[in-house]
Amino acid sequence: MAVSKDTEKGTWTSQIWVEDWQGKKKHKKKRGFSSKKEALEWECNTLLASKTDMNMKLADFVEVYFRDKDGELKQRTIRNKRYMIEHHIIPLLGNKAMDGITPADIIQWQNEIRSKGFKETYQRMLQNQMTALFTHAAKIYNLKDNPCTKVKRMGRADADKKQLQF
Repeated sequence: MAVSKDTEKGTWTSQIWVEDWQGKKKHKKKRGFSSKKEALEWECNTLLASKTDMNMKLADFVEVYFRDKDGELKQRTIRNKRYMIEHHIIPLLGNKAMDGITPADIIQWQNEIRSKGFKETYQRMLQNQMTALFTHAAKIYNLKDNPCTKVKRMGRADADKKQLQF
């Protein structure tokens, strides 16, 4: 774990050793940070992600989630999920720690999504993505408290279906 300054370029570099799931040590290095604070933050987030500690930010956990789902889901599905998560979840909750997101935060997120005027079916799809993230964290990475299970789901799965009359 070392952060150093490149005096020629005026940027910062961070280098760390992390252990993968097989116990093998791997060297990670990233260059071009404009400040020491940014380099240290990258180092901290990378270490948390390698340990999959639920104290990591939701935005960082999203990458862990997609890494885990890579062989399980089709590329089109991953692309659609990533779009919804990156455009509607990360901007509002991405900087909060996974274990720090409460049911109240989920309700505030739901209210923000509802205020954007999306159809109820799209709201349900967004809710499903949020629930999928937290369910994965709870089942695989031992997140103690899944906030999505404590709130009512928004939207409707069948809002656009026409009612048949007999």
